[in-house]
Amino acid sequence: MFRSAVTTIATIAALSSASLASYADTYASAGFNFQDYEESVSTLPVQKIDSPLTAIFARVGKRYTENFSAEVRLGVGLGDDTLELDGLDTGLKLSLREFYGIYVRGGVQLAERFYPYVVVGYTQATFEVSTGIFDIHDNFGGVSYGAGVDIEIKEDLSTNIEYMQFFDTVGIELTGFSVGLTKHF
Repeated sequence: MFRSAVTTIATIAALSSASLASYADTYASAGFNFQDYEESVSTLPVQKIDSPLTAIFARVGKRYTENFSAEVRLGVGLGDDTLELDGLDTGLKLSLREFYGIYVRGGVQLAERFYPYVVVGYTQATFEVSTGIFDIHDNFGGVSYGAGVDIEIKEDLSTNIEYMQFFDTVGIELTGFSVGLTKHF
């Protein structure tokens, strides 16, 4: 199943970048997300459930001006991790099945190779909790925002470092860092 998800992302990224290549100022990226899932459990005292998650993603975007672009992202989780309740192992496993979103970015070229930006949009994610006997799937989404920097490696290739608040919905928060490579067309 993991291979099929990776193949699907790679195919979508390749087809999207090929179709956008006919337009100026388009870009396609691939990278890794290192995310933190946190959930507040409303008991007295309030308890926290958390888990680190890792994912791969692809994004395709278009720059409309020097300072403004729009993009879509699609990603899948890599494996699962232990859910902890206030630092104690619950025996449950959490995995990020997939996530997708649409975003706008605004930035400014500060130096020849550095392009810092802010990003805002919407992210939807599907999670799976495994008890060892059965699995529970649920979807969450919400407003996303973050900041990052594109660092030019050569004329049409850059690396990207970004921090995102993917969403904070109904007591569930997903945040994280990502790193990736971007090809500009």
